[in-house]
Amino acid sequence: MKSADKIETGVFDRKTMMLIYHMLNKGIISSLDYPISTGKEADVFRATTGAKFRKDGEFAAMKIFRIETANFIHMSDYLLNDPRFTRVRHSKREIINAWCQKEFKNLDICRRANVPAPKPFVFDKNVLLMEFIGEEGVPDSTLKQVGSESPEEDCETILGYVRKLYRVGFVHADLSEFNILMHGYPKPVPYLIDIGQGVLLGHPKSEEFLRRDVVNVLRYFKGYGVKRDPDEVLEWVKG
Repeated sequence: MKSADKIETGVFDRKTMMLIYHMLNKGIISSLDYPISTGKEADVFRATTGAKFRKDGEFAAMKIFRIETANFIHMSDYLLNDPRFTRVRHSKREIINAWCQKEFKNLDICRRANVPAPKPFVFDKNVLLMEFIGEEGVPDSTLKQVGSESPEEDCETILGYVRKLYRVGFVHADLSEFNILMHGYPKPVPYLIDIGQGVLLGHPKSEEFLRRDVVNVLRYFKGYGVKRDPDEVLEWVKG
């Protein structure tokens, strides 16, 4: 698939297609290649950057948030009480656009905290362009898909990310083996993805989300025989 007009008919609405054409015409991307992942709320495609981008011809990931099928009640729960989005109107498109901007800002928080995650490049309404995480154009797999060859070390690394983010006032809020990519060979490095749900510590549910993140990580690695006490881990994260 070498241009936006070859995307399967009916997947995106006209306004979204126009945004993609705009990025093509502006030289931000030169092609939209193929889907990496699909879901009810967003699809992620591999793209190739264009002549006016920082590196022409490198791969990028384009995340396109769906307008019609997204769970707006779910999204609103994470947007409410976020001081960055106090003026969001309660229309479908406004919520989706805010969510896209929110993921962009959250990825930038990860970057500033030195937590591995895709670097955010640019966003426009419901379209987000970010770093492609993969090898030679092939996207990396999730922790769920490939498992862990060093479970003790990977568990400590991921919990260390949780701690780093907490220290800068942020909680991922949807951390699990499904939202972690394993990047690199022969020693894969965990990368956090799907971070649009992330909240600042001022959010009234931030502590609830933090505990859920920790419990999810410990639950997964318990299957490898790694044992940690959630309360002790939470105390360490906040220490």
